[in-house]
Amino acid sequence: MRRVGVVGGVVLLLVLAGCSFDQPAPEPTVVLLQPTLTPLVITATPETLVLSPTVTALSLPSATPEASPTITTTPRLLPTSDNLGILPSLTPTVTPTRTATPLPTVTPLVLPTNPPLPTATVPPVTATPRAEVCTTCGGLRLRDGPGGAGNVVTMLAANTPLNIIGRTADNAWVQVIIPDGTIGWVAAEYVTFNVDVSLVNVSGVAVEPSPTSQPVVVAQVPQADASLDVINVVTGITSRSRQIFLDGQARGNLPNVFTQVGDSITVAGQFLTQIGNGNYNLGTYSRYSGVISYFSGPNGRGHNPFDPPLLAAGNGWSTFDVLDPDFTNGAFCRPGESPLRCEYRLVRPSVALIMLGTNDAGGVTTTDYTANLHRIVEVSIEMGVIPVLSTLPPRQVDVAFPGIIDQYNRIIVSTARSYDIPLWNYWQALQGLPNRGLSADGVHPSTPPDNLNAHFDDEHLQYGFPVRNLTALQVLDQLWRHVLYDGGQVASGSAGNSTGSAADPPRPAPTNPPPAADAGGYSCPGAPPPRLVVGQPGRVTPGLPNKIRSQPSLSAAEVGSAPGEAAFTVVGGPICADGFTWWQIDYNGTVGWTASGSSAEYWVEPAGG
Repeated sequence: MRRVGVVGGVVLLLVLAGCSFDQPAPEPTVVLLQPTLTPLVITATPETLVLSPTVTALSLPSATPEASPTITTTPRLLPTSDNLGILPSLTPTVTPTRTATPLPTVTPLVLPTNPPLPTATVPPVTATPRAEVCTTCGGLRLRDGPGGAGNVVTMLAANTPLNIIGRTADNAWVQVIIPDGTIGWVAAEYVTFNVDVSLVNVSGVAVEPSPTSQPVVVAQVPQADASLDVINVVTGITSRSRQIFLDGQARGNLPNVFTQVGDSITVAGQFLTQIGNGNYNLGTYSRYSGVISYFSGPNGRGHNPFDPPLLAAGNGWSTFDVLDPDFTNGAFCRPGESPLRCEYRLVRPSVALIMLGTNDAGGVTTTDYTANLHRIVEVSIEMGVIPVLSTLPPRQVDVAFPGIIDQYNRIIVSTARSYDIPLWNYWQALQGLPNRGLSADGVHPSTPPDNLNAHFDDEHLQYGFPVRNLTALQVLDQLWRHVLYDGGQVASGSAGNSTGSAADPPRPAPTNPPPAADAGGYSCPGAPPPRLVVGQPGRVTPGLPNKIRSQPSLSAAEVGSAPGEAAFTVVGGPICADGFTWWQIDYNGTVGWTASGSSAEYWVEPAGG
């Protein structure tokens, strides 16, 4: 029996069946062998058909005297083996009948040349899977080649359908066809895929711009005043900002105080501190001396706003940190109070310069970043502080997250527009600088070798921090002129551009005024003699803006305002009302009445002085 077991499972079962002479019902055992052996023969390759003769030859000599007659004489084994189709020695009467039976079953299962599994699991590489621009990625650049060096073909809106026809080996860029048939490349991180993009053919190699390939506008640097002023450094200053400001004044905020909210780029000593301690040189930007004087404080904690200790900014901070009470300075702030609320409560600012996101990039989802940024804006407005959102400088270390800063900046721009608040486009101001205004670490703005970050001449304005300081002054100056005038104390009898506060810069007193426009009898008690002439150009004197009203009256509705030094055309007047001389002017299509000044100063004058 042991020798039979060595031959194999089939022979062992057969021999065991033959050894069971005294069993009352051996047939059930034989019948059970058939379904067990049948799948083995069906799944075998054609070559296994020769096993049965081999088994027969081995079984006969190895059987015991008692088993030999059983194996060779039992009639039950022949039909069983014949049913399996493995005995070529069957008689002709059995073979024609039995050989035709298994063939239909065996044929479709043993074909090795047509395996169904590879066809079912491996899609062809020429497939064009469906995808779309992600829902928060409006403005995605379609380029003519993979990588940042590719030329921008067009901008794609959020949810734009895409057909994927190629990719780079690392899946960072995908080649797409947009609905109008244009073919181009987009960064994969801004695409929502419906299938595995790695199944698409590799069709390109990404080429990124080197730092030296960035445009350096060297020719414009000597005329920095013009080259920077043409950039939309600040936009979005509307009546909404004025409403926030007036609400803040009612809450006790200080009209000539701003604060800063941000990360290491904000708390760095290169940002604004030299202006605060007087180590600055305005050069051709001397007009910003007034805004420096206006915002020199002190703030609610007794510090100069240009160089204060900050409670809502810190090295490595993200949008989460500025809202997290765990990051609050317990020596000054209340339990459970966020750094942002603590800063606003103690400093009492009217304006907050906010730049957060550099540390969020790569670690915070765009959904969370958007939610946090919205919350920061809402807290600011709630506390009567005008939030000025700054775009982020580029980053050259985003190997794992290419293009993330562009995506964050789109969120910043969208947030500013959604809440109708000022936007400070610092990113754009850096684009013409060497290395895009970045230091060697590829994250922080660059600093001049002499560390004079508030000297605004040709040489220093080639670096990131001097440009950050100058553009900050431009933002503050625009808010001062168009939003913060009158120190927030707008009385019902205010004529227009200056009842003033102690912090307002003085306007020039009239010196040797020309004869009155109507010397033949016009007079207006309390108002200076008229200087304008109907049909001639005039301008608002430097400083605060002039209100334009629908009628020559303090009670008339405001229809607009003309900023300091703005030019206009005189179309009517003069009319004396409410103690002021009124002129009808046309300022860039806005026609209305504006007051000429008080007894101490002129608010308008003939163009050219």
